[in-house]
Amino acid sequence: MLIPVLLTVFSLFICSIFSGYAYALRKLGRLHSEQEFSRLPLLFFFQNFFKTFFKEKKWDGLFFSLSLGKHVLRICYAIAGFYLLLSYNLFSEKITLVNGSTLSLPWVEWITILVSVLILSCIIEFAMIFAALLYPIRYIRIFSGVISCFLIVLAPLSALFLKISEFFSRNKQEQSLSALQMKNKILEILHESEISAELDQHEQKLILSMAVFKERMAREIMVPRIDILSLPSDTTIQTAAEKFISEGYSRIPVYRDTLDQIIGVVLYKDVLSIYGSSKTYDELQEKLKNPIETIMKPVLYAPETKKISHLLQEFRNKQIHLAIVVDEYGCTEGIVTIEDILEELVGEIADEHDIGEATLYSSLPSGGYVVDAKMGIIDIEKELEIFIPRHPDYDTIGGYVFHCAGAIPKKGWKLHHDDFDLEILSSNDRSIKKIRISRNSPESS
Repeated sequence: MLIPVLLTVFSLFICSIFSGYAYALRKLGRLHSEQEFSRLPLLFFFQNFFKTFFKEKKWDGLFFSLSLGKHVLRICYAIAGFYLLLSYNLFSEKITLVNGSTLSLPWVEWITILVSVLILSCIIEFAMIFAALLYPIRYIRIFSGVISCFLIVLAPLSALFLKISEFFSRNKQEQSLSALQMKNKILEILHESEISAELDQHEQKLILSMAVFKERMAREIMVPRIDILSLPSDTTIQTAAEKFISEGYSRIPVYRDTLDQIIGVVLYKDVLSIYGSSKTYDELQEKLKNPIETIMKPVLYAPETKKISHLLQEFRNKQIHLAIVVDEYGCTEGIVTIEDILEELVGEIADEHDIGEATLYSSLPSGGYVVDAKMGIIDIEKELEIFIPRHPDYDTIGGYVFHCAGAIPKKGWKLHHDDFDLEILSSNDRSIKKIRISRNSPESS
């Protein structure tokens, strides 16, 4: 009868070791754990073996193997415990002891024994987890030999389940999660490495911006159609020069008939060169009467779903700084400049013409914020640290309000969300202007 007892105790103890080992690895983090594996390759021979043969899922696969081993041991623990109870005639009120004598126990006492064993198993597991969290390096060094022996036995079964999971998670689902996985990996390395203490908040934001940069689309950062400053193709160069001076832009799109037919872009430097190249006043006046169509440059067109990383590469290859964002019907949706793309990486870039301009949001003494309805949802989440539900139909906070209200709401319209409260401060018949947002504390939710 000793075999079921020993098997039950052994399974319980090893299962607790597995639980603590997983917590120790999470406590150390991926970077420090792999450094420890490389420092002592003989001690961590299974972990290094797993990294060699499962390169793509070496970290997730290791935790999967630990979880698999823990569940197998729990099954063994349950089977051994059940066999032990049967051996001692649990289902009769009299049980036979090892020495051959009998003992009578009522059902209440049996239930008490089972609950006590369950509590004891929880205490042992919690003790192992506590030790793992308190001394993670020492824990994995002590128990790596035991863990490796069990995991090598389970390696074929682990490999089989990993291959099955890879088969079902391939193609589009895997591609759509790649950006999130990349960001999580960078976050993990950033928080767990020693350099995280040396980076300020701006540098950490820059690294995270790079992680999600390749997945951002043109429609998420474009200047919307309603805010585009453009000139008709028959505008004179002199009028364009006055517009450049008053508005402070370095390039302005040129259209023929309607804004859906943008045919080029006129540059401030080309207009300025006319003033510098004219030798006489009469010659200058003659040139300034010419339409801007004579000096405009070709323009780049991009679909609204184009990745800004690809658009930036196209800007570099064609040496163009402005692109027209069009929808599926070829209609103008907005414009994107190289400055807009760079601001996604390094934050707001203010030049001499931006000084004095109103920001897209401002804080209130009450703790809330007044935001421009044109402010993007991603920017609001990043700056104000609140979560706003996403949907393909909108990219701005104003679009979110349209989506919720089903119409253009009037001043005073309110919306309650678990994370925030929202109120329209100003609007007209065509659009929303200003919105007040207040974060909700966990207590008020």
